[in-house]
Amino acid sequence: MGERPKEPPEEVSRDLERAEEYEATVARSSVLGANRYQISTGVIIAARYADKLRRVALVALGKYVPKDVVIRDVAELNKQLYHEIVEQRKLGKLDLIRVTVTLRYDEGEKRLVFEDVKIDTFVEESKCKEPYEKQIAELKGQLEALAEENSRLKEAINRGQGDPRKLLLSLKS
Repeated sequence: MGERPKEPPEEVSRDLERAEEYEATVARSSVLGANRYQISTGVIIAARYADKLRRVALVALGKYVPKDVVIRDVAELNKQLYHEIVEQRKLGKLDLIRVTVTLRYDEGEKRLVFEDVKIDTFVEESKCKEPYEKQIAELKGQLEALAEENSRLKEAINRGQGDPRKLLLSLKS
């Protein structure tokens, strides 16, 4: 008797179901040309990038590329991204990122070729300000000192109206 076709792993089945939901609700992909695409996770927490990228790829490429090729090649890309995100950039699970991938489908080799992979990291405003707070405070102090000096000079000019010698004397005081 013929063998029964293998059931996909539970994770793949779940992703295929979610991919269908995403297709109806969120477009995160662009067709760039013949067999060239760009897909994006959108802004997500770092812990979810792999699932999101796989689902977006299934939605974007599912009609043009065999699903087993998408799953296989995106899994390999996710391993490389893990190395970059966790081991090199040392991002935490809750850090916000966006992964954008430009790729093409090589029909001859039946594989996805990832041409450009970008990982954008989003930092909280408070963390951006922190290194510059001391410098900002110093600049505010300088600005206040200059404003006071400006007022003093205006008063001196008004007191010494007309006579340049009086103006010079009032500026020296």
